[in-house]
Amino acid sequence: MDTTARTAPRTPLRRRVLGAAALVAAAAGAVVGAGAAQADGPALTGDGGQAQHAYELVNAARVQNGLPALGLSDDANRVATDWAFRMAGDAELKHNPDLSRQLSGWSLVAENVGVGADADQLQGAFMASPGHRANILRPEVSVAGFGAVRSEDGRLWVVQVFEQPNGPVAGFHPAPAPAPVPAPLAQAPAQALPVPAAPAAPASAPAPALDRVTRSLS
Repeated sequence: MDTTARTAPRTPLRRRVLGAAALVAAAAGAVVGAGAAQADGPALTGDGGQAQHAYELVNAARVQNGLPALGLSDDANRVATDWAFRMAGDAELKHNPDLSRQLSGWSLVAENVGVGADADQLQGAFMASPGHRANILRPEVSVAGFGAVRSEDGRLWVVQVFEQPNGPVAGFHPAPAPAPVPAPLAQAPAQALPVPAAPAAPASAPAPALDRVTRSLS
């Protein structure tokens, strides 16, 4: 099995469709469902677990770089997942030429596509590539959609869609709130416990002097 991560960048446009290879994911409450294997083609399976993990990796990268986490759109998830199935079925890494028509209500759209072993490998490849990293860390976008499909040879095909909406987003799922950091528990100051004094040992009586007795043997 080829486990090399491959990506495919796209030239940016504005009212923009931006492209670069990346990963794909889905969020809690809107996770991409696992697709059924195709009857007349290669066995393909939607991988919701990897999609979810990829979404979390993207948001973690944004937060680490001072950017807000992304919410999810049902439409963007659907478009991303459909295209991931298309790439996996064709065994070809390519951008969706109909992306701008399949989504509505946006002023900027960016797309990342990639194929590799898993979401962790792809995340590393995307963040190491200037074009893909730029899409992940694009400050204008606030909505995303992800799709992840596992092909019969074990490779993971991913599609990642980013949007800057120009109005309300139908089927929108906000990013999960970060888990609160628990306040440190106040600890009582450690008390020094006195070490009990060892009882005084009685003075030992001096050992008796042994007289050497010499006996005359007759």
